[in-house]
Amino acid sequence: MSPTDYTILFAEDNPSILALYKKAFTKDGFKVIGCDNAAQAMAELQDEKVDLLVTDLAMPAANTFDLFQFLKEEFPKLPVIIVSGKYPDMKTDFLDKGYKVQAFLQKPVELSNLKAKVMEILKIDPTLKA
Repeated sequence: MSPTDYTILFAEDNPSILALYKKAFTKDGFKVIGCDNAAQAMAELQDEKVDLLVTDLAMPAANTFDLFQFLKEEFPKLPVIIVSGKYPDMKTDFLDKGYKVQAFLQKPVELSNLKAKVMEILKIDPTLKA
């Protein structure tokens, strides 16, 4: 499968970071949905088929932990990447709460590192182009 077969939902409240993600991953062929808060992300997940969620933790309009409880209950198999600079012990806390997260990346994250992790999680050959 190639990037064109996948939809990624980015939940990020920083408009410039969200725009960067959308531009970079759309260019690679992914279908990209962008949200600037957790409540919007939950609504999009109910409306669209999403293959991967990439989310920040500190966002307005719904506690981000509400998002993870929602994921645990409604979308337990959805792969999740957390990209955050505000929560140093997140891996332990998330695992203790039973939240399924495939990767924890610290901000600022290199776009190439994020892309590599996305390709790894979705099992896409990085040599494939859209």
